Amino acid sequence: MKLLIDIGNTRLKWALARDGMLGEHGSIAHEGEPARAIAALSSTKIDAVWISHVTGAASEAALTDAVRTRFQQTARYARTGSEWQGLKNAYREPERLGVDRWLAMIAAWHAHHGAACVVDAGTALTIDAIDASGQHQGGIIMAGLETQQRAVLGATRFATRTLSASYDGDFGNDTESCVRQGAMFACLGAIEHGRTLAGTSAACMLTGGDAATLLPQLTHGGWQHQPLLVLHGLCAFADS
Repeated sequence: MKLLIDIGNTRLKWALARDGMLGEHGSIAHEGEPARAIAALSSTKIDAVWISHVTGAASEAALTDAVRTRFQQTARYARTGSEWQGLKNAYREPERLGVDRWLAMIAAWHAHHGAACVVDAGTALTIDAIDASGQHQGGIIMAGLETQQRAVLGATRFATRTLSASYDGDFGNDTESCVRQGAMFACLGAIEHGRTLAGTSAACMLTGGDAATLLPQLTHGGWQHQPLLVLHGLCAFADS
């Protein structure tokens, strides 16, 4: 049995995998200390630990030590490559594509082997398109919902209140709700444009912490909410 760990900017997601299938899984906030979060995971008997992270190479020594101490295993790290089983990276410098984006695309390609539009809505909102041949068409990176709001409110001269978690399809009626709705519409517009660029035949997958908030507001149907998409990709990567 494998332990799969996906470390994002704010949260650590984990899942147990056996024979290419995900089982028990969970998510915890790591508060900038993912190694400490690993130390808090249940010490289930496992055969291998695979990690995907966006925290930079400097963090890997601490992550490796945490895995060795907690699970008596040597951590293995997913890396972005130029190709994976017919999926081809569009970046001229493949290693500069975030491994979370690469694994999300691997999951989509592994599941469908066809055109796909993959959206990860978190601290950043990323959109990537794959054509029917497996060629990555490129992507979009922009600020996510909360990141946009904090950037705008932090740059204004107005006193602002606590951000609300409520979103809808209407105009706002105070500074906070106007900024909130602006962030929502910006994200929705980018997602819909990414879908158009990907083509009508593309399988559309949405993951990330804000996916459930954005999904009801998307006007075109067919979006699949895949909360564990990166972990599915890590599972396929680890088994290849």
